[in-house]
Amino acid sequence: MTMHKAILEHFKKEPISFHVPGHHYQTIGNLKALDLKYDITEISGMDDYHHAESIIKESELLLNKIGYQSRFLVNGTTVGLLAVIMSFIKSTSMPSIAIMRNAHKSIYNGVSLGKGSAYILPSNLSQMTQEYSGVNLNDIDESLFPHINLAVLTYPNYYGETYDIKKVIDYFHNHNIPVLIDEAHGAHFDITDRFPVSTLKYGADFVVQSYHKTLPTFTMSSVIHMNNLIDEEILYRVNSYLSKLQSSSPSYMLMLGLEYANIFYQTYDDDFFFERRANLIEAFNQKFKVIEVADPLKIMLSHDCYKGSEIAELLESLGIYTELSNEKFVLCVLPLWHEGDRYLFDNLMERIKNIKLNYHPFISEANTDILYNQTDGIYISQETNHVIYLPLDESVGHINAEHIIPYPPGIPFILAGEEITVQHIAHIQKFIHTGGHVHGVEDLKIRVIG
Repeated sequence: MTMHKAILEHFKKEPISFHVPGHHYQTIGNLKALDLKYDITEISGMDDYHHAESIIKESELLLNKIGYQSRFLVNGTTVGLLAVIMSFIKSTSMPSIAIMRNAHKSIYNGVSLGKGSAYILPSNLSQMTQEYSGVNLNDIDESLFPHINLAVLTYPNYYGETYDIKKVIDYFHNHNIPVLIDEAHGAHFDITDRFPVSTLKYGADFVVQSYHKTLPTFTMSSVIHMNNLIDEEILYRVNSYLSKLQSSSPSYMLMLGLEYANIFYQTYDDDFFFERRANLIEAFNQKFKVIEVADPLKIMLSHDCYKGSEIAELLESLGIYTELSNEKFVLCVLPLWHEGDRYLFDNLMERIKNIKLNYHPFISEANTDILYNQTDGIYISQETNHVIYLPLDESVGHINAEHIIPYPPGIPFILAGEEITVQHIAHIQKFIHTGGHVHGVEDLKIRVIG
């Protein structure tokens, strides 16, 4: 089946989105006003992204937060993270950047591209989601700090959980270490005072946000914010990498989408959102346990008699598509509802009423299905041509050749260079058996160093 046919079949179901991107099937915001003929290039009267002097430059100025200069990213948050990391990393076995264990794969890829190494910070685990949420400052090895040029922090985590990020930023700044924030899931932070505070308010040096995840714009549309206090030479290096790593033909559609999303952000009124959110949670509470976190856009659904993956399948049978599921719960990314949106909310409420639950016995094995590796220490990028392909069961004791990444959320479970254990393989097999997708595993085989 072609992609086009598959998408047509999907929309025959009148699907309702509880997943990214933030326009939720173009029901949020005003992307429908963008005609495909606007897909133009650097012709007379337009502008050049890589040497912006007029309309692109003026539009980017509208993104600026107090104390920051900002740029559109047309290759996603990934390219913003890579550009900053490449500007600081050193090609040595001694770690020159510090990262959290729940760093997105693009951050590990930045370490590999820079042929360097990273200090994996000791992190705290959330009791609610078993996901990383915060840095354990008490256990940090400060003897490495003379070599550390950059700290890369994830905030919020994938599930919308926050932590005292200001304290962590201040900690690294007190050690004269600049901070890059992967705020991919927080582009909507500060949209009103009822949402969490962005790290832009706490003096982070670089903040990269995936506008497309929660704001109404196209996938791959992100923004990088750079603190005005950053040294000019460093800014030059970052901007240079942005030009090298991004397409030489950036899409005007993506940039127009970002411009529209910024207008949406600056004019948003949250009353309608919180009214609908309360109604939705009340309806879901009739069927499931609703787990709320710091970010109002994220909720999780669980049930004593159902795995999260089973809840996801049940919702999909009614045309409701969620962001991800695991053994414990299913994650829903809510839209930023607003007056005049085209979201099928009344239809959604009817579908929730029609959910039929079969109370079959279920013994939770919550921790066995959530792929998070709690190891801290030093990650050293390495490349080898001596790679063999082994069945999962035969790979125990070997050194992993490429990151093993459950997707979503895109956080490596086994890093390249780590020894594969029996526990690793058991977790991966169970995750796949319950419907999970894992990058780096094909036909139940894995690449290891021969």
